[in-house]
Amino acid sequence: MATLLIYIFCRKTARVPVWGKLPVLLSASALLIGGLLLLRVSYEDYNASAHWITWALGPATLAFAWPLSQNLGVLKRNKRAVFGGLLFSCVCTVALTYVLGRCFHAQESVIFSMLPKSVTTPAAVEISKELGGIPELTACLVCLTGLLGGLTAHSIFKFLHIHSHAAIGISIGATSHVLGTSKCAEKHRDKQTVLSTLALIIMALLTALISPHIVALLKALLD
Repeated sequence: MATLLIYIFCRKTARVPVWGKLPVLLSASALLIGGLLLLRVSYEDYNASAHWITWALGPATLAFAWPLSQNLGVLKRNKRAVFGGLLFSCVCTVALTYVLGRCFHAQESVIFSMLPKSVTTPAAVEISKELGGIPELTACLVCLTGLLGGLTAHSIFKFLHIHSHAAIGISIGATSHVLGTSKCAEKHRDKQTVLSTLALIIMALLTALISPHIVALLKALLD
């Protein structure tokens, strides 16, 4: 109940100057964590009553089938850009994260937790479990990745003089998932929002299918 009330409060006060500049996810999390620390409530005690929110990630994952089915026409028209770009993004993200983790001597469970950081939370948590990662850490990394992308992506594209809505939408969906997509929606960039939604769904599928094989290959090469 505290989680929902704090989230609703942050949504309602999103227009307040300065405070409203923060993404709702960040402001709500900060208030919730602050409240738990102030009341000295442990994460275990909090999660005992809030675990159903995590459970709801399962149905949320299945719900992604709806926007995918409604935008198959857009997907077909941009299939080369979507599938080519997302496959490249998936391979690079997983491979670079794994190699950098090994270079900095991170624990294997931490590396596996980082691999799906560019995938939307419901899918990322399940991928992390399958690989042997820490789901809670994965969820935090996914949120940080999405927040960073949502706050900086459009400024970076503007600086690089990239104006293609298809390129921007696919890039944001592939790296910043739902949080980046919501930023496209806030800016009323309809084509970016549609392609970003498609990109985050397909990126989740590709990462789930490909990441175990990439990890096995890299382990064989680096060990």
